[in-house]
Amino acid sequence: MTALLVLSVVVSAALLAHEVTYMGSVLAVEATKVQVKTVDDKTKKEDTVWFLVDKNTKVKRGDSLVKFVDAKIAKGERIAVTINHDAATKNLATEIRLAAASK
Repeated sequence: MTALLVLSVVVSAALLAHEVTYMGSVLAVEATKVQVKTVDDKTKKEDTVWFLVDKNTKVKRGDSLVKFVDAKIAKGERIAVTINHDAATKNLATEIRLAAASK
């Protein structure tokens, strides 16, 4: 019975997460954040957003999981950044997706 209650709470918490993915072009990269130029699909308005990165941020280059520092993110590169709007830290990236490294 206790296990069922714990499972119910975990599933409920996962359903409450409000994840949003931003897609755009990289403007700048710093040790713990990345700046992205995004375009709102509805209004077509451009916006510049800083996304924070921490040790829990998953970074994928193609299908490979890499460390943020090893991703070698370049200015002008296309990027997709997923955040949880309900998180305590504003604009903290939970996942960053980049194109596969060119050979």
